[in-house]
Amino acid sequence: MPKEEVRWYALKIFYSRLMNIKADLDAKGITTYVAMTTIEKFENGKLTYVNKPLVNSLLFLRTTPSFLRAYKELHNSDLMYYQDFATKKPAPIDDVEMRSFIILTAADRGTRVQYLGESVPDFKRGEHVRVIDGLYKGAEGYIKKVRSDRKLIVEVRGVAVVAVSYIPPAFLEKIS
Repeated sequence: MPKEEVRWYALKIFYSRLMNIKADLDAKGITTYVAMTTIEKFENGKLTYVNKPLVNSLLFLRTTPSFLRAYKELHNSDLMYYQDFATKKPAPIDDVEMRSFIILTAADRGTRVQYLGESVPDFKRGEHVRVIDGLYKGAEGYIKKVRSDRKLIVEVRGVAVVAVSYIPPAFLEKIS
């Protein structure tokens, strides 16, 4: 029997159990990723900064399909994996998409990342680009107008779309 390939997958977590599920998977040695954001909170006359998930129910993990299916069976009511609707099997995420998503959403970089939902909104179509310098070096995405502001859009197909403020043209190279 051929060895299964380890790939990225996405889980939708229910009942505010995101960080518990992440901790359990981490303890099992599974690579996980949760996009975090920093928010300002004003409480008791003080301004504080709090890290929280960018999407409260979204967890990425790098594993095999069989481990993912077995884990889902153990935690059936707490989560679901994103699946290929034709085959009903877990839908793997392209490594380039995942790497770009992680680059854009990685630990606080002093910029605001916007979560735009599960699919690319119908904005004016832009050019496919790769960031060659700066904070987001290595990310690949599309330049699009969002509310009259040009932004770099990165999509994990069918799972999440994020946008960051426009990046200077000198830091971009066109991908054909």
